[in-house]
This record gives sequence, C-alpha cells and structure tokens, in this order.
Amino acid sequence: MFGIGAKSIWLALAALALASRAGATELTPPPKTDANGWIVTVSAIGAVVPSFPGSGKMRPYPFPGVAVRGVGEPEAFSTPDEGFGFAVVDLGYVRAGPVANFVFQRGHRDGLFGLHRVGLTHEVGGFVEIYPIDHFRARAEMRQGIDGHKGFVAAFYADAYETLGPLRLSVGPRLSFGDNTYANAYFSVTPFEALLNRRLVPYTATGGFTAAGGMATIRYEFNPKVSVSVYGGGQRLLGSVGSSPIPTMIGSRNQFNAGLAVNYSFIVQNPF
Repeated sequence: MFGIGAKSIWLALAALALASRAGATELTPPPKTDANGWIVTVSAIGAVVPSFPGSGKMRPYPFPGVAVRGVGEPEAFSTPDEGFGFAVVDLGYVRAGPVANFVFQRGHRDGLFGLHRVGLTHEVGGFVEIYPIDHFRARAEMRQGIDGHKGFVAAFYADAYETLGPLRLSVGPRLSFGDNTYANAYFSVTPFEALLNRRLVPYTATGGFTAAGGMATIRYEFNPKVSVSVYGGGQRLLGSVGSSPIPTMIGSRNQFNAGLAVNYSFIVQNPF
C-alpha cells in the first residue's frame, strides 16, 4: 500500500526528516507499570489505494493492524505499509520474526471484464530488520500467498526517521518483488480473456522486481496509549508487470496510496 500532491509532501518531509527515525531504543517508552504481560497496540487504518494491482483508479479500504511487545520493552519503529508481525529475535539492532499480510480480491470492475478473478490473498512468511545507525532502519519481508494469487512476494523498506517531542517523521524508499505465479495472477492476459475484454491484448507476465517508490509518514502521539499516523507515497511498476496491458492500456504504472491510522495501546496481564 499515494495521492495527488504526494511529490510535494515527499520533498517537504524529506527536508524535515533528514536522517529520520531513531533506533528502536529511542522510540516511545511503554506506559509506566509494574505489571508483567504484554502491551498490545491495535490500529484502525483507513486507506486510499489502487482498486487492484496495476489499476489507475483509487478506492477507499479499511485495514486492521496489531503489534505486541512485552511490558518494559521500548516500542520498535514501524510504518503503516508493513505486514503484521512480531519479533521473536530482538537484539536491539537486529529484529526478526513471523509476518503476515493480505491483498483484497480482484474482481471485474474498472475495465477487467472477462479476466480471471483473483481471490482475497493471505500471505505468511517472515521479516528481518536492522538498525545499522541511529535514525535509520532497513527491513525485508518474505511472504508466500497461501490462497488468492498463491505467489511468493518480497518487500524491502528503508526509513530515515526523527522524533520531535510527540511528533515523529519518517521517509524512505520501497522496492517490491514477485515471482512468476504472482505476476501471472495479476498481469497476464490469455487470448480468450483478451477476446472477451476487447480492450486488452494477450500477454504473459513474468516475475522479478515489480515496483519501486517510497513512503512518508507523520505520527503524533497524544499520550502513551493513543497516537495518529498520516502517510502517503507511491511506486512505479517495473519490468514485465509494468509492461503488461493491464496497467498500460486500462490502468496505470504509477501506483499511489495514502491513509490515516489511529493506534491504541493497552496492557494484557500475564496470569502466570
């Protein structure tokens, strides 16, 4: 998961957030408590994203989010466009663990008449992230679609960030990868589908790096329990998927998104 004016927002945030985002130990401390247990942060995200991969039309979608950390642990840096995961290895400068994501189904709207449907996709896998210097994080996610597109995908993130009192700014590039199964699901067109659709031509998409772009985020913390994030950015489709008639003839190679996330944290007591 950018809108009109994203370029100007990007430049402004880049100036404000030069060297952005602090190491995990410099982020918001947990609420003061003597309790043992976990701090659970749930997020309600309202986003405007492409109607389907390669679409030129934006549609609103709701997204949930959840993060868990132990009481007494600092809050690790994160962005709204990441998958849902938690660290089982946490060395401060290196974190790794399982991750999950989902992609909404692709139907027949917005010029896709006659093409195959792609169902709701659940992706599961793992992530690793490093903090090589202060105010910088690099992250990689590797996920396998277990239904829907059924392909393998990877996402690479790099974020510079800075905290100014209750305000946190971040900005950084994004790079996406998808295998042949993923590319075929969203960007191939069979001769029969082209005949039915009448606007598209037959095409076989292959995998590789599928998109590159960036993301900027502003987060404001009202108190240790409640914060709000606003984000936006975009990516351009690359390689074989970028040359597909789906983005070039009925959609767009430029994929934008933007959103608002409301985050609430609470403590779950350890009964043992």
